[in-house]
Amino acid sequence: MYVCLVMDAWMDAENKVEDYRRYIPLLNAALRGEWDSAERFFDQDPDARTAHITDGKDTALHVAIKSGRSIEFVKKLVDLMPPEALALRNSSGCTALISAALYGNTKGVVIVVKKHPTSLYIRGDQNLLPLHCAANNGHKDTLLYLLSVTKEDDHPVFKPFAYPSGALLLLQVIDSEFYGESHLTLLIAQLIQNCLIKK
Repeated sequence: MYVCLVMDAWMDAENKVEDYRRYIPLLNAALRGEWDSAERFFDQDPDARTAHITDGKDTALHVAIKSGRSIEFVKKLVDLMPPEALALRNSSGCTALISAALYGNTKGVVIVVKKHPTSLYIRGDQNLLPLHCAANNGHKDTLLYLLSVTKEDDHPVFKPFAYPSGALLLLQVIDSEFYGESHLTLLIAQLIQNCLIKK
């Protein structure tokens, strides 16, 4: 029985490797920003637009955003995807927007937010919002854009500036040394106020 279980697990692992191997041309196209190659792949396999194409469960959009090679590739792919597909997560819990924030791909952030604004409020595995990811990784332009479109709301999930989320953002902004910027000084003051009110 043990041998059968091991064989079944091995066969499952082999099948998964085979699944990812078939996406190698799409992976290469996304890495290089070669839209024509990707488009041919999508014509043959429309489901590939939203498929996990790496063992880290990245989609072609995750890969294209991380590579930063072609914003046109990202735009064309997002145009082909249904809005809810932009909430797909990789194995690290990152949506396409979180990946864009982590890598400082501001143009990618703008494209994703325009199609799926709710992505602004989807937290990753470590309970971080996209604006936390941008602040934590020192991507000032990305952070500024995310701050301009992320809003407080009455729903508890949509309170990115309230305690404890706001306190974490405040620490990340200071740690990234953005506090000398006049527009961020006001943000820090607002975050401190929100944090103090919530405690």
